Amino acid sequence: MNSLPGEAEASERLKQTALRDFGPVPEDEDNQRGTTYKLHLSRDDVPVPSLFKYALTLTGLTAHGPGEKAAWWVDFTYRGEWCELAHQKLGLRLYLRTEKPEEEVHNIQVQIVKKLRSSMRIVEKLIVDAAPELLGKGNATVVNQHQSLRRAYEYFRERAVTPVLIEDEYIHDEPIEGATGFWCTFKSGKAQMQMNAFHDMIAAISAYISLLEHDLVLALAFHGFDPDRDDLTDVIGSRWGDKFDRVLGKDHDAARYRQRLTDVVERWRNPYSHGGFEKGHRATIYLHTPGVNAAVPVGLTSVRRSPLFSFMPASETDITQVFELFDEVDTWLESELPEGMKWINSELDVRFDESFRVLLAQALQQDNFASFLEFCEYQQEMMDNMDF
Repeated sequence: MNSLPGEAEASERLKQTALRDFGPVPEDEDNQRGTTYKLHLSRDDVPVPSLFKYALTLTGLTAHGPGEKAAWWVDFTYRGEWCELAHQKLGLRLYLRTEKPEEEVHNIQVQIVKKLRSSMRIVEKLIVDAAPELLGKGNATVVNQHQSLRRAYEYFRERAVTPVLIEDEYIHDEPIEGATGFWCTFKSGKAQMQMNAFHDMIAAISAYISLLEHDLVLALAFHGFDPDRDDLTDVIGSRWGDKFDRVLGKDHDAARYRQRLTDVVERWRNPYSHGGFEKGHRATIYLHTPGVNAAVPVGLTSVRRSPLFSFMPASETDITQVFELFDEVDTWLESELPEGMKWINSELDVRFDESFRVLLAQALQQDNFASFLEFCEYQQEMMDNMDF
């Protein structure tokens, strides 16, 4: 898919509505006179700068870049005034060159931004309509949340293994008039510590399965993802066991570890979380959207939820055995999914598109994965710093 369905219709709508006052820069624009003013647009103002660029290009304008400390820029006119929208290292900038009085400049810049924001309704509908096919076919980058999910797991694990010390508590009540003896209430610190350790173990199990699910989705890109048979939306939404089977298979060690993990989950933790892909305040999937030439963040909905239940504390032996299994699975995954786990530990996001799959296949065929990973890390660093 080189373009989104409906682009032509969207282009006409933009030209007739939100962006009707925008036009190309005349060839003799260098002869224009006036002062150039700059407006900085924050992330809060424009969460996805590339969508502004996409809206402008839909009207026939040309996007340039990358360049020195700039990912892209678009020159255009607004009601005859020369303008440039540029995504630079320090953020998105709107430049306006005009001979109008300075007191009018800010109002013009605000109008431009308002018009661009209005165009987002049309642009977003284009992307939303195409999203199922884009994501299902792997035209997406999955945000690598391994480290944050790992930290959550290790936090609860540490608390489960070494619960905070709680002393026994004795409370002596005031004697009751006319009664003999005294009243005393006793609270066992050890029992409370056991209960706390149990709750933290449950949280650690949930965190670990969520981490495992997330890593399996990321690792799929390195172990046979095929858009003709794998719908990425379905993979993400599937239960952890189905993810496990798809990536690691159902034979030998894979079958044994899956059953042992299932035993832990069924005994201690009521499923279903989905590896950090629930709908939240920030998106975890970036669609590779034709025309935008950038990955657009989206959230996912329709993910199953269920409450967490606990009935009785686990013994120290139970807790130890659970975490010994998780350590064993971690070691096995490193050997079973070497390229995938190396990439995941690098903290780079994971692409599923055809271009990436081809480059990865070449690197694996040439036994050159380490160099490929190093190059991608270097490339990401350049993109982060906009050193083009």
